[in-house]
Amino acid sequence: MDTQTDISPASATGERQWNGPLFIVGMPRSGTKLLRGLLGQNSLVRIPTYETDFIPHIARWVKDHGEPRNPDAFFAFYQSLERAPYFVFRKRDAQPFDWKQWRAACAGRFDAAALFEGFVRLETGAGFADGVIWGDKSPKYIEHLPLLVQLFPRARIVHLVRDVRDYSVSIRKAWGKDVRRAAARWNADVARAHDLCLQMPVRFHEVRYEDLLAEPERELRRLAKFIGVPFSPDMLQTARPVEHVGDAHGRRDIKRDNVGKYSVELSRREIEAIEGLAWRGMRALGYVPTIATGPREMSRLQLTLLRLKDGLALARSAARSRGLRGSLSFFTNHQRVSH
Repeated sequence: MDTQTDISPASATGERQWNGPLFIVGMPRSGTKLLRGLLGQNSLVRIPTYETDFIPHIARWVKDHGEPRNPDAFFAFYQSLERAPYFVFRKRDAQPFDWKQWRAACAGRFDAAALFEGFVRLETGAGFADGVIWGDKSPKYIEHLPLLVQLFPRARIVHLVRDVRDYSVSIRKAWGKDVRRAAARWNADVARAHDLCLQMPVRFHEVRYEDLLAEPERELRRLAKFIGVPFSPDMLQTARPVEHVGDAHGRRDIKRDNVGKYSVELSRREIEAIEGLAWRGMRALGYVPTIATGPREMSRLQLTLLRLKDGLALARSAARSRGLRGSLSFFTNHQRVSH
């Protein structure tokens, strides 16, 4: 990968050269909603309200079917996506969607990158001549960073990292998931993303959730500089609540004490298991294990069983609002478009 690509936000004359895309990635429950809400207070940053998650599907569809250049092909392409979670949330909020407007927003280009750019520009109102930065906040893309780099050579990617112990607590609180699998996934995905941040510092910017809460202005000034926008005090508070579950539910301000919850929420045995399973990632990111004394591994069979357990927990959680059939359809379509 080329780490020297010139994606500087401004030219020598001060004219803006870079206007996206900006991707915010990280593990779920790591503060990505908060960061999107804070950045969204800057008038030069436009990010959709919902997580897209469907870039892998777009890339696969174009590879299998070719670019959807004519209206019939584009409609077929849209039909392959209309049951994706993004459109489910959109429909729930009574926002009609016109695929013809999406096609027009692609400005005559129908490769995978242009399809996604046209979609985000349409959804956020980020016109090509506006000089605003268009982007996306989808934690799931932490699993697809090489694809993002390939499709969007000028992309800038913000990797938000949260202490694996607090992350595991939040995952369990939100959806009833197993903290051991949460730790194993954190270790794999966060360590891989961190390695890319080190290899491609021009393209990647890493933010620790704990630093964002402790020194929000400092971290947001650094982030604003990275993406080439002026810092504004408005960025220190979201326009509306961004969390609907967890300890930050309903808050617009930054909950600065939302750290270290694991010390009272987890047993000593659970902390030891999490630290052992996330040993490499913790050491790489500067998190200090307090109980575990070395790395721990789980077998493929153990991970598979825990994945099934998490799937059932997620289905039970979703069934309360969508019903069993609705939740199964929702997660089936999410898996289809996001992998």
